Amino acid sequence: MMATVVVLVLGGLATLLPLFAGSPEPREIVVVARQMAFYVGEGAIPNPIIHAAPGERIRITLVSQDPGFDHDFAVPAWRINSAVLHGEGRNSTVIQVPDKPGVSPYICSRHASMMKGIIEVTDPSTARVPEK
Repeated sequence: MMATVVVLVLGGLATLLPLFAGSPEPREIVVVARQMAFYVGEGAIPNPIIHAAPGERIRITLVSQDPGFDHDFAVPAWRINSAVLHGEGRNSTVIQVPDKPGVSPYICSRHASMMKGIIEVTDPSTARVPEK
């Protein structure tokens, strides 16, 4: 009788395992707002292309280095919009990238004419290697 109870309890716990396993941590991309442009990490290229794989989870960490200006990070086509940073600060938004390859613009909704770029969703297995 006790063995049956133990088997039933362990079987029940096994069905709950996927709930506790969760999905892997999202890949973090640090996007810095400074001098009315976006930069990725320590990069020097303003408003660069952000690359992602179909279905990938990414965490956009927005860091504002523009005191006195409001900034956010938005991908209108995906209905994504971070909280607005008022002056210097940081926030994070986790994004589930669409399953289909394509290109979508990202913007600061407050300064979209200057602070804009694209997120390119490409399947890494079909990516072309540039010729030298």
